[in-house]
Amino acid sequence: YHNGREITQCKLHNITTIVAHPAPGISKESATQPDYLVAKFTYNKQDDTYTCPQGETLQTTGRWHKKTGRTEQSGYQFKKYRTAACKECPVKNLCTSRPAGREIDRSEYADAVEENNKRYQENPQLYRTRQEINEHIFGTIKRQWGYNQTNLTGLEKVNGEHSLIMLVYNIKRAINILTVPDLIDKLKKWKSPYKTKGVIIFRRVYLSLFKDLIEMNLTIAA
Repeated sequence: YHNGREITQCKLHNITTIVAHPAPGISKESATQPDYLVAKFTYNKQDDTYTCPQGETLQTTGRWHKKTGRTEQSGYQFKKYRTAACKECPVKNLCTSRPAGREIDRSEYADAVEENNKRYQENPQLYRTRQEINEHIFGTIKRQWGYNQTNLTGLEKVNGEHSLIMLVYNIKRAINILTVPDLIDKLKKWKSPYKTKGVIIFRRVYLSLFKDLIEMNLTIAA
């Protein structure tokens, strides 16, 4: 999902993201009209300023402010941008209700988020391909298999339950493509220190614990 902190972490690790971004929300200021939402302001990276729809420049002192969240990790830093031109602006009433004028907050994650959003807008087909590849997996698990929620609680237990579900999905998928004998044959040829253990686990999984589930009418598109 669209999360500034996570998108920034991906950028730092040279991972290129194309994540759908939410539609511009309603401004916290009731006086702000659609034409004056933050999305209508242009950020100028070279001089670290914003240009408003009226052509005025909003500047920052460069000071970082701290935004607290429900947890320490959810907090973040941001800078404030203002302009004295607001006081004499003829459309101030459409932009802000603050006596001192409009103020824009820019998060420390804004650069990475804007780059992601630009890629998302420029690559609609690539994003649709991602949906075709990934989303049907969760559709199968939730809609066809009925796993709309976990049966356990706690991160460790839920991770274990989810891993088992994904293991069954992967086995089912591999069987649909390769057949059981071919899959076992490929596992035998797998050059890995876990090869023997992997074949034994697969046999046990297929022949005992998940046999009933695999034999159900759970069709997955090849």
